[in-house]
Amino acid sequence: MAELSRITSLFRIHCTLCTFALFAAGCARQIDLETVRTFQGALQQFDASDSPEDYLRAAAMYQEILDSGIVSGTVLYNQGNAFMQAGKRGRAIAAYRHAQRYRPRDPYLDANLNLALGAEPGGSPRRPMIEYILFWQHWLSYPEKFKIVALSAAIAFGFGVCALFLRRRLIKNLAIAAVVLTLLFSFSAGYDWYRYDRILHGVVIQDRVIARKGNATTYEPAFTEPLSEGTEFRLVYRQGNWLRVRLPSDQEGWLPDDSVVLY
Repeated sequence: MAELSRITSLFRIHCTLCTFALFAAGCARQIDLETVRTFQGALQQFDASDSPEDYLRAAAMYQEILDSGIVSGTVLYNQGNAFMQAGKRGRAIAAYRHAQRYRPRDPYLDANLNLALGAEPGGSPRRPMIEYILFWQHWLSYPEKFKIVALSAAIAFGFGVCALFLRRRLIKNLAIAAVVLTLLFSFSAGYDWYRYDRILHGVVIQDRVIARKGNATTYEPAFTEPLSEGTEFRLVYRQGNWLRVRLPSDQEGWLPDDSVVLY
């Protein structure tokens, strides 16, 4: 009875971890034929474009796909390229940054993002120490980390059940190793959830935007120079049509929401 109770407890923990991982990974709806046609049409529109307006039409078609509930690194990357060709550098940066969550190992994405960023005010973002400890954090995608949690939890459960009956030291050690791996990647996935879903990021999409010391144009400028298109920030607080933002240099100010894009 004691062994049966232990197996039941392990099974409940296993089910909880797997369910959390699958839901957190954000299982999108299946891609239908209409979405495929929209994607192909966007590709054709991009290839046939020879003006900023044409490229913006391609970007709008990619947005239709995203608005339908499908989250795709490929769609975001292609949308970023369309915005970049249209001269919308700020919007391109937002699309590339969002795409990085799902395509972290794409060298072309990194190259295009670096091209869009150029030299921006506010200083370069500092990587927290935790990202050096979790050295794989920028190598595995957001969904991949949750899949690893589900897989390692399943392996830990399997080895745990085997260890109850076979009582082999090797199997017990493998079960412990799988549990440690599950906990480690659970923390890694949770960190991604915090920095991607809990914290909102954004980028300025207009040139020479004046950040204010308060949420109205009557307040004095927060900085000596206006912010240029492509300046990145973190959202601190929203009040009406104004956003309190924090730059990578830790400076804070208020921006009108029509001058930025959040992601």
